[in-house]
Amino acid sequence: TGILGMLWNVLSACSSLLLLCVVSGEPLRFKDGKFRIAQFTDLHYGEDEFTLWGPRQDKNSDHVMHSILRSEKPDFVLFTGDVLTGNNIDSNATAYWKYVLSPCLQHDTPWAHVFGNHDDLSKRNGDRVTLLKYDQTFNLSYSVVGPKNLFGVTNYFLPIYGENSDFVEAVIYSLDSGGGKIQEQVTPAQIKWLVETYQLNLKEYGPVPSILAFHIPPPEFETLFKTGVCTGYLNNTVLPLPSKGLYETILSLPHIYLVTTGHYHENDYCCPTKNKFLCQGRHSGYGGYSKIRRGSRIIQLEKDTLQTWIRMENEEVRDHLVLKYNE
Repeated sequence: TGILGMLWNVLSACSSLLLLCVVSGEPLRFKDGKFRIAQFTDLHYGEDEFTLWGPRQDKNSDHVMHSILRSEKPDFVLFTGDVLTGNNIDSNATAYWKYVLSPCLQHDTPWAHVFGNHDDLSKRNGDRVTLLKYDQTFNLSYSVVGPKNLFGVTNYFLPIYGENSDFVEAVIYSLDSGGGKIQEQVTPAQIKWLVETYQLNLKEYGPVPSILAFHIPPPEFETLFKTGVCTGYLNNTVLPLPSKGLYETILSLPHIYLVTTGHYHENDYCCPTKNKFLCQGRHSGYGGYSKIRRGSRIIQLEKDTLQTWIRMENEEVRDHLVLKYNE
């Protein structure tokens, strides 16, 4: 295993007392005044692995990621769930996991994972903790096994430091919305953890711009889309998710300026409300259902503004939005 991967695996520690996940390793940093994130969601590698169709779709998904990484040159990749169709994988799930990571490894781009509802369904080495600990063996992984007293695994945050300073200038928060071998939900304890961790970070870092990622959006996102103020598409109905209080909590945290999700393959909306964007990533993989072209949601954090847009596999850019933090 790589040295940084070992550091993150061994030195990552979660304090249930503080409800805070503390991580050690090479810090993420702004570059030239910005931090650019490419969101890859619902790649669904390993679907129909014993057919000609399945491996061909995995290669097509490779092409999507390589195209985005070449054109955008992001500082970071955020995988927001369902990188695997685990229920179709009979062989070792970690082999597919490494396959998913290959484009990031080739482009030397660090990443972190948020689990979806299909990742943990493989018969061999397919549970959430095993997959994430395997992920942590790679130098470029910033994934964290979150506090053991919380539902799910990918409940954590990542600080992003200034280019040449020891000051944190942004934060990425992650929640595990479950599914697969566990129920699809965001629990009250997870929401409490998010609020308390946000408040602790506000005291520690100040009012730095932040984003939040999880896989399954709550139905309030569709209600917001229907107001007509959003960009993008909502072709798949957003079904109920047990997550009482999540939407209201998101709106109540002023420095979380963008929330992004996945799960619904033919949605890619982004809705402005309460000086923040509530968004869905663009379907990135050729596995799974979808009649829309593949791509990635790009999120760019800057000193005074946040930008987001969709970068398509064919390099087309669409739905570019800009938010000024203090307006």
